[in-house]
Amino acid sequence: MKLLISKIMLSDRYTLITAALVLLLVVFTFITFISANNLKSENEGLNTQLKEMEMLGEGFFYIKDMIESKEKKIGLTNVSGVVPALEQMLNSMGLEAKIIKPLEKKRTKGFTEEDAELQIENIDLNKIVNLLYKIENSPVPMKIKTAHIKTTFENPNVFILSMTASLIGKPGTTGITP
Repeated sequence: MKLLISKIMLSDRYTLITAALVLLLVVFTFITFISANNLKSENEGLNTQLKEMEMLGEGFFYIKDMIESKEKKIGLTNVSGVVPALEQMLNSMGLEAKIIKPLEKKRTKGFTEEDAELQIENIDLNKIVNLLYKIENSPVPMKIKTAHIKTTFENPNVFILSMTASLIGKPGTTGITP
């Protein structure tokens, strides 16, 4: 009888060990499956974040390049003021101003802005357009604040141009003292 009991316990022991191993294998497989799914979803989330960061990075580099280009434009030429810059443009186009005088100098957010009043008489529309284009696309950062165009009584094809233009720059690059 002892032999029979030991055979049953021995056989049950192998059965119990086998059952325990199968159970452990099932639990391990289940845990591994859940962990793999969690890692897969986390990986997909990180890939999405990476794509978003790459898109933001491209936008950042585009904006950075634009800023550097504008800063280079500001520091490109060392002009002594808005009046000499306007005179240089007018001379290159063969125009002569009746009135060209500096107005106010302002400092805003680390930049300086110097205004000038300009009046040209007996100018045709083509030269006005060319002058406005030249001011907007000049190597020094300038902007047109106001522009008024009037016709003359003698010849309706001849105009009087009055405008206010501004030169924008960093302190020290445009001859403006802070």
